[in-house]
Amino acid sequence: MSHETQDLEQEIMQTLFQRLAKFPIKSGELTAETSLVADMSLDSINMMELLMEVEDTFDVSFPLNMMANVTTVQNLADQIKQLVENKS
Repeated sequence: MSHETQDLEQEIMQTLFQRLAKFPIKSGELTAETSLVADMSLDSINMMELLMEVEDTFDVSFPLNMMANVTTVQNLADQIKQLVENKS
């Protein structure tokens, strides 16, 4: 994994952790494996707000059909990384 790729992954995860910190977590600690729905009880409105913030931060457009594959913070980070890499 290149240094640039690692930096991008860290930036994405830090951004997600910052954005998600305002939501309560059932399991106590926010990690890459935290489930957005089961552990954080994010509803569709919360998810849309999160996606809009992510889109603004990384200057990408998140297709809603991608959300079907997103269950954890790591899944979301992977999708964002893919969008950012495809953009450049």
